[in-house]
Amino acid sequence: METKKKYSHKPIKCAQRLRFLVGLLLAMLFFTGCTTDDDEPSNSQQEATASTFSEESLSSSEAEEAKAKVIVTPAASSADWNLVLVNRENPLPAEIAMEFYLTESGYRIDSRIQEPYLKLMEAGKAAGMDFTMISGYRSIEQQQANYDVNYQNYLASGLSEAEARAKTEEYIALPNASEHSTGLAVDITSTALANQEGNSGLLPDLENYPEGLWLKENAPKFGFILRYPKTKETVTGINFEPWHFRYVGVENALYMTEQNLTLEEYVAILKRNEALGSNGQ
Repeated sequence: METKKKYSHKPIKCAQRLRFLVGLLLAMLFFTGCTTDDDEPSNSQQEATASTFSEESLSSSEAEEAKAKVIVTPAASSADWNLVLVNRENPLPAEIAMEFYLTESGYRIDSRIQEPYLKLMEAGKAAGMDFTMISGYRSIEQQQANYDVNYQNYLASGLSEAEARAKTEEYIALPNASEHSTGLAVDITSTALANQEGNSGLLPDLENYPEGLWLKENAPKFGFILRYPKTKETVTGINFEPWHFRYVGVENALYMTEQNLTLEEYVAILKRNEALGSNGQ
């Protein structure tokens, strides 16, 4: 009987393992070469990129938020001469230097509003209105005298000092706080109302006269606003005065009338826009 030779499988297994290890080593070298610093950003680069993106997004977000807060207005500045705000909270420190125009009624106004004022009067007369101008520019000294006369009259009627002062200030601005001292304000009424015996013509009932109705509707077309409207007394600090018109410029006047804004409210919007770095256009 022949005896079969037994062969060992160990050399074959060793060779297979060797080939596997060599292949694995080559694969590792290949992938290591493909992932160099040139192809893949480092952690620090990734962080810098993320940081830059975050800052740009934040700046963009802030810009959009600021833009959303800006209120679109005509191209105007709160510092414009025709938008000077004069009231109890914003008194004049001194007289304003200006050149005057003497109206047909004998009252002075700032010469810069001569043309729009005359055009307003001419348009009214062409529409059949009969106007009487009651007041224009008043110096701070004249305003003081006007205030004192009204105050004394109320005292003489039996009111206390506090009552007389409160009653006076319903329609009479404090000295240094009157718009008439700017030369940009005019008091215009109906001649029929002004001719009534014992009447100055400056009555709330003017709103029901043709002249009062026409002025309210048409004055903004010439750059004048009804300065102390109804329902805005708490804003202006002055009772309704259908005779008191203030020049602010045509674009401003039309915008303020459409938006139902007083000069106080409009100037506040302009200042807010300016604080946000925009003129509201």
